[in-house]
Amino acid sequence: MRNSEKQRARRRTMKLIITLTLLISILAGPVWAEPVSRIAAIVNNDIITTFQLAQAMAVEQPGIHGPETSEEAKQKLRKQVLQQMIDEKLLKQRISELGLSVAETELDAAIDDVQRQNNLTREQLIDALQAQGMDFASYRKNLQEEILRYKLIGREVNSKAEVTNKEIREYFREHIDEYRVAPTVHLRRISFALPADPGSEQATAVRELAAAVRDKLILDRQPYDAVLASLGNAAEGADMGFLAEPELLPVVQQAIRGLETGQVSDPVAAADQLHLFLVAERNPGDPELFDRVSGEIKEILMKENTEKRFLEWSRELREQAYIKILL
Repeated sequence: MRNSEKQRARRRTMKLIITLTLLISILAGPVWAEPVSRIAAIVNNDIITTFQLAQAMAVEQPGIHGPETSEEAKQKLRKQVLQQMIDEKLLKQRISELGLSVAETELDAAIDDVQRQNNLTREQLIDALQAQGMDFASYRKNLQEEILRYKLIGREVNSKAEVTNKEIREYFREHIDEYRVAPTVHLRRISFALPADPGSEQATAVRELAAAVRDKLILDRQPYDAVLASLGNAAEGADMGFLAEPELLPVVQQAIRGLETGQVSDPVAAADQLHLFLVAERNPGDPELFDRVSGEIKEILMKENTEKRFLEWSRELREQAYIKILL
């Protein structure tokens, strides 16, 4: 009896040791190797495993698990991808909470739209997917998830990021200079032919004549038409009319920059001639009609509001969730 009791006690002890050993190995893993998969993060009632995380890292950056990648780079990507996976879990959980779904007809219509936009038949689409290593069933599933995300964002974010007419008008007033027609300038010119040799006495005489003509226009305030007529064949001129300043040659833009109405540029050499430009009038550019640009402004503000609301909503999702990172 005593021997049999001792044997039973020994067996119970061995079972306990084996159980503890297995439990320790499962929880801690062997000291010389990383477990095949363990929990990387808990997101409410869901988990993200280290195996899933490693797979996602490889998709994000192929070769990340190779020996040539530093541990610092791996750790940086690991944190980044894990946060993305947590956000994805939260989105899927919220979709489930709201009971959002995609009907088969919606999915079929979305695929038809992709084919139409890319001018593809169903067979060509399948071939294109296979060339990228994806089968049609996986593509269909991915598209379904994208539509669900779109519905979720539309319900939770876009619907709360509306733009009022007051906001549009305020933006228009604050950015009025951005909505002006390009500024224009009314120019008149007097041009003198330059000889081929810029160092010749004739070239010097032309420059002196141009300087004298400029003085008549500025200092003596003689009318442009009278000055041009007095030059006869020594020069030619023209009323250039209103021109969009950004479209002028850079050398002309530089010459008239800062000049006010009635002022004359310094002589400008261009195309074998020496030019004087008189600024007859400036138009800073009238603002475009509000109705013409209100749609564009609404899109700008809608994008800003949506981005702001999405960040707020994402933060709220995280604050309301139970998230525990175990890495």
